[in-house]
Amino acid sequence: MNKKILIAGIGNLLLTDEGIGVHVVQELSKMKLPENVELVDIGTASFDLLTFMEEKDKLIIIDAIAIDDVPGTLYKLSPDDLLSGKFQLLTSLHQFAVPEVLSSIKEKGQKIEVIILGIVPKDYQTYGTMLTPELKNTIPEVIKEILKELSRESDPTEV
Repeated sequence: MNKKILIAGIGNLLLTDEGIGVHVVQELSKMKLPENVELVDIGTASFDLLTFMEEKDKLIIIDAIAIDDVPGTLYKLSPDDLLSGKFQLLTSLHQFAVPEVLSSIKEKGQKIEVIILGIVPKDYQTYGTMLTPELKNTIPEVIKEILKELSRESDPTEV
């Protein structure tokens, strides 16, 4: 059985590096991916994840992460990392956030494996639709990590 996988790009395309998740999903859309994989550009509407996640076995979220580190650094996080408050996605700073979505899933008892790929931005306050070179150069690494996750079989676990 092929597991149903959702890859969700989150971010604001109008705020430079904050749009990294959406840029990654746009690049993935140019590739031939397995039929069991669905791509979605969530933008800044994190709450919409709940609708797209129905009947999925695995969720991969891509977003900029609010942490002081070298721009372009990739973090692979678990839902517990976000729910504990140790890490925060940039999109979470602005509206109904991914941690609230994850809490809602937990309350429902939905079994789904969740992987969060957080990328450290260089600039997320300047208006602009282009990524900084640091983040543009990170996209191949992020895609490589996603493809690795797609090939990895695992059992869904509770969020």
